[in-house]
Order: sequence, then structure tokens, then C-alpha cells
Amino acid sequence: MRNLRTGVVGLGWAGTVHARTMSAMPGIDLVAVADLDPAKHTAFPDVATFSDLEAMLRLELDYCVIATPCATHEPYALALAAASVPALIEKPLAPTGAAARRIHEAFTHTGTFAVVGHTERHQAPLAELARLLHSGDFGPLWQLATRRQGPYSGRILDVGVALDLLVHDVDLVSWLTGAPIESVTAATRTLAGPYEDTATATTVLRGGLLAHHHADWITPFKHRSFQVHTASGVLTADTIAGTLTHHLNSAAPAPAGHFPGVAEGEARLIALPEQEAPFTVEHRLMRDALLGSGTRGLVSLAEGADTVAATEALLTAAATGRSTAVPVRQLALA
Repeated sequence: MRNLRTGVVGLGWAGTVHARTMSAMPGIDLVAVADLDPAKHTAFPDVATFSDLEAMLRLELDYCVIATPCATHEPYALALAAASVPALIEKPLAPTGAAARRIHEAFTHTGTFAVVGHTERHQAPLAELARLLHSGDFGPLWQLATRRQGPYSGRILDVGVALDLLVHDVDLVSWLTGAPIESVTAATRTLAGPYEDTATATTVLRGGLLAHHHADWITPFKHRSFQVHTASGVLTADTIAGTLTHHLNSAAPAPAGHFPGVAEGEARLIALPEQEAPFTVEHRLMRDALLGSGTRGLVSLAEGADTVAATEALLTAAATGRSTAVPVRQLALA
């Protein structure tokens, strides 16, 4: 069976990682890259280089990665959909819910496969956390808390910290719990501008489960944690340290109808299976899906659009100071 012919549009940090991953992936041939800056073409001397997507489409690609700035995702995505070229579109899918829906509709109309690059789902601690939660062995979920901090990289110029970083956790809470976000309250602050540099939010998931979030670009070290509070204790995924820890709740059972409370128990480090790098996992899943092995593990356009809608509601809540309702998985449930 021939290798899949692939291309990448946009050679910033993410696009370069995609291109290098695809170059090393069995079953995939990276045949083209495109970027408006010719200087970036030199990183791939053995690959055809272009300044625009239209010229790339003449190469009859089996799939293409869109890793350009978020504001440009829609025109590139619509061009790929019109040409019936499958796509992997970097997160966030689009800067607005309306643009994300238009992308979803375009690929649906042409019957072309496309997914969103939410690679955090493929981080080993989070992938194992998902497996454990979905097994149901930890009892009822009580709340979730996420923290995503670090210095401003200078890479992102068209959106703020909510659509760059916090969008990861908006996606993760729904994925891990299987429940859509129904409303959100939030606060943001802009220090350097033009977009927010720090954001704090509480999202309410279907059934009343609360998820508390913080993200910022003003911390001189990276911090990435995802906590799930359950009846059996707290599970903490740390994707910087690459660990998953279970802090046990040692409280004795309470009488029926009463909250049992919590008491400090031992901390157990959960062994993680060896796993490939997130971008490698993503492209292996994309390759296998296009070869007919199913789409399990990939993030659909519907999920990506719903995540954008929830993050957009978060920014509206911060701007208005009021709790804001989220369109409840209109696309993912379609």
C-alpha cells in the first residue's frame, strides 16, 4: 500500500512540529509545506515549498495540516473542503463559534474527513486519567480544577490566553467527563494587550458539575495541572512532570444522605504506560483513520466547534460580568 501524501500550511512552532513528525512517520510522505515567509522553507530542503495553499493542492494530497494563525483557519479550511482534501486543523478550530460552524458545515457538505489538533488529549498522564475515569472505579465526580500557566512565548499574536491555552482545558473537561459545558462565569485581565493575558473561569457542566480554570501568560515558569476530585480522592495529572497522582480520601463513610467529608490519605503515583509523543499519536491516528481503521481518539470538527463556542462564551462572560449560557453541543450531538 502506498504512503499517504501530506502537506503542512504554516511553519510556526506547531506547523514545524507537525512537519517533522510527519516526515518521520511510517506510511506518510511529507511532500509539501507552505508559508508566507520564504526563510522558513529552508528547514525542509527536501520537500516542495510554496507560499500559498492553492499551488499545494495540485499535488493531490491525502491530507493537509492547517497550522496558520487562528484567524486564517477558515479560508484555508474552506479551500481544503472545496477540494475534498482531508484536514487536520490546529486548535482552536476558529476564532469564533460562527467561523467554526462554517468550517464544520463545509466539510460535512463535501463529505470530507477533518479533525482538530487538540493534542493535549494525547499527553500520557491525561490519556491514562481518561482511561481510569471512564472505567468508573473512582466513584462520583465532585469537581475539576485546571491550571495552565507560563511565560508569553511571543508566538501567538491573533488571540489571547483563553483561545490559546485555556481552550485546551475547556476541551478536556467535556472529554474526560462526557458532559457538555452549559454555562460559564469568568474574569480576564489585559496587561500588555491587545488581548487578555490572564483568565479565570468556572464552567458548569451538565448535571451541575463545576470545573474551575486558570490560565495566564505572566508566570516565569510552566505549570500544567488537571485535577479531578472524586469520592475516592483527587487525581492530579501533571503534564510538565509527566505524572499522574492519586491522593486518597481516607474519610469514613457517612450516614446515608450526608456528605462524608474528606481526610488526608496517602498519595500514590500511578504508573503510566509508555506512550508516543502527542503529535506522533495524533498523526498515527490520522493515518490509520484515512486507511480505514476508524476515527477513535481523534477530535471531530463538531467537538472542536463546541469547544470554541464554550470559550467564546467564557470571553463574553468576562466582558459582561454575567454568567453566560453555552450552546449545548449543538454539533457534537447532531
